Amino acid sequence: MRRFLVLAPLTLLIAVIAYEGYAVTRAHARTPEVLALPRPLTLDRVSPDRQAALLTVDDPNFYGHHGLDFATPGQGNTNLTQSLVKRFYFKRFQPGFQKIEQMLIARYVVTPAISKRDQLELFYNYAYFGSLRGREVIGFPAAARAYFGREFAALDERQYLALVAMLIAPNALDPLRHPRENAERVQRIQALLEARCRPADRGDIWYAGCAVNR
Repeated sequence: MRRFLVLAPLTLLIAVIAYEGYAVTRAHARTPEVLALPRPLTLDRVSPDRQAALLTVDDPNFYGHHGLDFATPGQGNTNLTQSLVKRFYFKRFQPGFQKIEQMLIARYVVTPAISKRDQLELFYNYAYFGSLRGREVIGFPAAARAYFGREFAALDERQYLALVAMLIAPNALDPLRHPRENAERVQRIQALLEARCRPADRGDIWYAGCAVNR
């Protein structure tokens, strides 16, 4: 019995390691397809200020980490690289062991194989913006048309930030069905970008210290 109690967890650990190793290998094989995806919106059509605003909100240490970030204030549990992993390497993402797999792929597949520029460009084109009238809205260009009836290049600053604000919870923060909630988050983001407040810690993704009329 004692031997079983020792061997069972060890066997499970070996099985988990073997499976995660297989998942990383499978992800390597998938990566060329990801890199070949069309990108109608190229980074040279997004101003540096707008890129900086997106990263300040969605991945503050994007250019400093290697797929994992456990310390940057405001980062939360999923950085931009991991968002791409969730989008491109899972049919249906479930928390738990798949979160470990997500981090491993971000660190050992996406980071060495996909440049930061390509990652950011892919994100602009394939970020998830919820569902509208029964259809998923994918990418900033589609979101600009769906929520504001404009092409991406025609968005004003507040409209752009309204899309950035959605990323944390697209269906709960879209500016058509939830304008008040979206506007409040935009105000907090503006305060953050203007350095009038800052996240308290890694988990402060709602920017408690940036609330209006505190």
